[in-house]
Amino acid sequence: MSVRIDYSNPTRGDSLLMCKMKRSVVSVYFNIFYLLIFVMPFSSPLATDAGISSGRSINIEQRPGKFYPDFFETLPSLKGKTVVITGFSRGLGYVTALSVAKKGATVFLLNRKSERAEESAAAIAAATPEGTPSPRQIECDLLDFASVRTAAKLVKDHAPDGGAVDVLCCNAGIMLQPDEASADGYDITASTNMLSHFLLTKELMPSLEKAAAVRGEARIVTMSSGSGFGKPSFNAKFFERNGGKLGDSSYERYHQSKLANLVFTKALDDKLRAKNSNVIAVACHPGVCATDMFVHIGTTMRGEPPLLDSVPTAEDGSMAQLKCICESGIKSGDLWGPDFKRPGEVVHNDISPPLILVDENVKTTLWELCEKATGVFEL
Repeated sequence: MSVRIDYSNPTRGDSLLMCKMKRSVVSVYFNIFYLLIFVMPFSSPLATDAGISSGRSINIEQRPGKFYPDFFETLPSLKGKTVVITGFSRGLGYVTALSVAKKGATVFLLNRKSERAEESAAAIAAATPEGTPSPRQIECDLLDFASVRTAAKLVKDHAPDGGAVDVLCCNAGIMLQPDEASADGYDITASTNMLSHFLLTKELMPSLEKAAAVRGEARIVTMSSGSGFGKPSFNAKFFERNGGKLGDSSYERYHQSKLANLVFTKALDDKLRAKNSNVIAVACHPGVCATDMFVHIGTTMRGEPPLLDSVPTAEDGSMAQLKCICESGIKSGDLWGPDFKRPGEVVHNDISPPLILVDENVKTTLWELCEKATGVFEL
């Protein structure tokens, strides 16, 4: 069974079940994703989570991962390495930041200012091993390019080894948001998920090259989503300065931003290979897991939050991202994510058609659009 997405009206959850048989990889992925969100049982207990329907922050109770504890033990030490991560206050970003801190990394935590960010930063600091520098929290609003530039400068000024950064983890993301403009005039979903991460990568590339020269390798890890798989193909209008005037569905804006993450990874990989850089670019996706975003999706579509125990935990969903950050043997240009046939396994996929609609023209177009928005990025 496959699910046909009605991009013109994503709020009509009950209209999504248009069953046909398809055998493509993309169809299988969307079957899983949308059946879990729209067909799975919904329950009222989580309705007590303040702000789910009002637009305020969501605060969900996380259960321990089934596979994460054993996986975490296999990860190597990160002592002596510096990791920068965006969006650490909850969900996948929190688990990832907490994990790399426990593994001994010097961690820079980039997030917009919030009470939850303060609480999460304190919890990560408390879990940091003795002898490891305390995580440094830096305010970074991905809806404001000036804030991103300021955050990047603070990282360069305070990172060890003269500003060297071993891993930039572009984790932060938003989904199903209003058609509104960022401080710079771009769609808020495109700004958060793609444009500001392009800018942050551009600003920190000298720091990444510095770490690669000292320790042999540095990494840019970009969190994408299965929502970026398959059609529709890339559309440049979503990355132009017309925020608040797109008129398309919130899901379409999200799809375009997550496809852009994958296109960016492939384009960056091409450029890094061309200059024989020891910096690598990789992408990951978490599958469907019990994060605030998952609750937001279900609540937006159906009017009440979904049961979190029907999907893997945020800890289990973070495994692909942690693999890309920590493990040896990761190749530039690769995409990693959960194996739906073998729960607990993280597998590699190529960033190429038919799964991901990327070609030379799309890579060039996205790069030019990002440069137009944030400035020239020459490697």
